[in-house]
This record gives sequence, C-alpha cells and structure tokens, in this order.
Amino acid sequence: MCKEALIHIMPNYYAHLTFGQRVLADLPAGLSELIEQEREAFDLGCLGPDPLFFYQPIRPNAVRREGIKMHRRSALPAVERLRQAIEDGVPMSTGYGAGFLCHLALDSACHGYVDDRAADGPISHMAIEGEYDRMLMERDGLNAAEQSPLPSAPANRAVWEAASQAFVHASPDQMRRAYRSMAFFSGFLARSNGRMTGKVIGAVSHMLPIPSAKGIALKETPHPSAQESNADLNRLLEAAIPETAEQITAFFQAISAETPVPRWFDRDFKGNPPPIPQRIRWQDIPEHSVT
Repeated sequence: MCKEALIHIMPNYYAHLTFGQRVLADLPAGLSELIEQEREAFDLGCLGPDPLFFYQPIRPNAVRREGIKMHRRSALPAVERLRQAIEDGVPMSTGYGAGFLCHLALDSACHGYVDDRAADGPISHMAIEGEYDRMLMERDGLNAAEQSPLPSAPANRAVWEAASQAFVHASPDQMRRAYRSMAFFSGFLARSNGRMTGKVIGAVSHMLPIPSAKGIALKETPHPSAQESNADLNRLLEAAIPETAEQITAFFQAISAETPVPRWFDRDFKGNPPPIPQRIRWQDIPEHSVT
C-alpha cells in the first residue's frame, strides 16, 4: 500500500459525520428538510474526497491521485462541479453537495491546529484525530475498538452518480469500490485498537518515514495529551457550525439566484486561500535574457 493511502487509514471519520449532523440541524428548515430527503448522499458527502484515497491503494491510479491532490488545492473547482450537478437536477446531488461542503469546512477549521499540535508532539496528526474520534464515539455510546463509524454503503446507485459529479476521474462504480475499500480498512484498524494487532501496526508505523502516521493504531487507553487536544478540537468544531451553515445556505441561494458561489469556498482543505501568482516585473528580468 502506498504511503499516501496509508496515512489516511484511520477511524477518524466520526467527527465529520457528527459535524454534518450538527450543521444540518442549524440550516433553515426548508433546506434541511430537502437535504434530509437525501440523507445517504449527505452522509457520504460528509466524507469529502477521502474515499478516493482507498481506491486500489496498492498501485498508482488517477482516482486516488485526484483525492490526494484535491486536499492540497482550492476546492472551488469541485464546488463548481457540484453546483452544476444541482442545477442540472442530478438526483441526490443536493444532499451530497451539502455534505461535501461540510467536510471542507471542518477540515478547514481543524487541520491547521492538528498540524501545529502534531509538530510540537507528543503524538502524530492521525493519532490526534483518532483520539478525538474515540472520544466522540464513546460519548455517543459507541465502542471505537469494535466498530468503524462509517455507515453502510448506499444501495441506491443515484448516490454514487451524484458523488462522482464532484470529481474528474472517479466514475460511480469507482466511487462505490473506493468507499467499500475505505470501510474495510477503517473497520480493520478499529478492531485492531488496543489489541496485539494494533501494537504491531503501531510498531510498524514508527518505522515508516511518514510522521503523520506514527501511532496510527490507538492504544487501549487514550494518550494523556488527548484530553487537551480533544477539548481544543471540540471548540473548533462548535465554532465552525454557524459559519458553515451560513456558507452552505449562501451556496444554495447563489444557485437559486444564478449568482457566483461565495468566494469562501475558494480554499484548500486546510482553510488556506489559493496562492496569488507573483507578477513578473520587467526590472526583474536578467539583462542577458532580453533580445
């Protein structure tokens, strides 16, 4: 398995599903009811491009590359594709689009903090997110050592058709296979937490040249540092709910009014705006290059 896929094999998706539920409850009644009718698509959208990481993870392919690159670039092209799907009346695209925007918003709110926290130690990016998911699942009465938080793969093909609209290289069938692979690996790792299998995975993760993956399998008890990072991530999640609901509402209003989508969506999945290209001044051109 390639290292780009490995660093995302972590049961850290419950936060996205929880956040999506909270945002959905904060939307205007008419919009939330419309999205609720497409709930399977909404929940899948809350996972954003992440399922693509798991498509045929042992060999290079365009589907997985798109998921990886999308996180590093502005989400606006994907948002525009989703807008077009909604305007074209693609079934389930309203639900999937709203969920996808939730994923972007939560990543934007939290990834900068997690990166900074991981850089200072004592646990990695993926371990911080995994500990937070464990806390959320246990709070809701779920056992993070026994189950993956992912919902069952939707049986309705329209959900996969809608999801594929966000991407250039992923067909509906590829989206479905990617999600099933994601569910398999996430479930396997969840069942490894606190067990001998998890200890082996954890030991191997420390030998890999992938800082974000160290300690990828959770231990039986939370890391002592998780109490502080969990509290911080909770605050970030809570603070992001009203803004996300506002921006999603503005997105659908823009579709209705046939106006551009909010520039808020022109950001990568760490919340960074796209870099501004530097203008080349004639004074900066070396003399020998002028003919």
